[in-house]
Amino acid sequence: MNLDIQIAGTKTVRGWLNLKNLIEKDFNNEALWNKAFTFFKDRLFTRYINPAQKIQNDIRSEFVGEGFAISTILCSLIEALETFYQGKHFTPQKPQNEYEYTNGHSKKIFTNFLTQREPFKSEFKSLASDFYFNVRCSLLHEAATRNGWEIRVDTARLIEKDGDKKVLNRCLFIESVKKYIKSYKQELLKDNERKKAFIRKMDSICNTA
Repeated sequence: MNLDIQIAGTKTVRGWLNLKNLIEKDFNNEALWNKAFTFFKDRLFTRYINPAQKIQNDIRSEFVGEGFAISTILCSLIEALETFYQGKHFTPQKPQNEYEYTNGHSKKIFTNFLTQREPFKSEFKSLASDFYFNVRCSLLHEAATRNGWEIRVDTARLIEKDGDKKVLNRCLFIESVKKYIKSYKQELLKDNERKKAFIRKMDSICNTA
């Protein structure tokens, strides 16, 4: 374990371990948990959300297809959001406990997020598996969407049907992720199970650093 490696913006493994030591001595100290949340927020915003937002903000009229880059970044983030919530981490080996998962389990984790976490669950309903295979997997593996999915910016909702097409609004995708992060913070501050899950996830990140 490299204690000085940066895991959340400029925050380091050492910084997390020091903070965790304080939390374990005063588990329900809200000020400490607010500091802990900045590890989560800084990690996600510096590595994923800010780059996606930068693409969105820098769009010029001659750009075509930028929604694919934005959506690919965000789709790669959703599994991490859910594993923070559950306190799980990926392993390429055979899982040794209930908090580890390996190949073949990403779909369940990804779709669980879309169907259980607001503001996503009210939008996806029966579309979560369709979205996983034909947007998430197709973008990450083939740089394309399939089965009638389009990525646009001209819809009033995150997901809309347009005839035989299913449209993902890339701008609302970014905003929905931000809304989830805000609601997750509130749940984290008041729920001890979420706090324990957060510690497990942060520890797993540090152990692979």
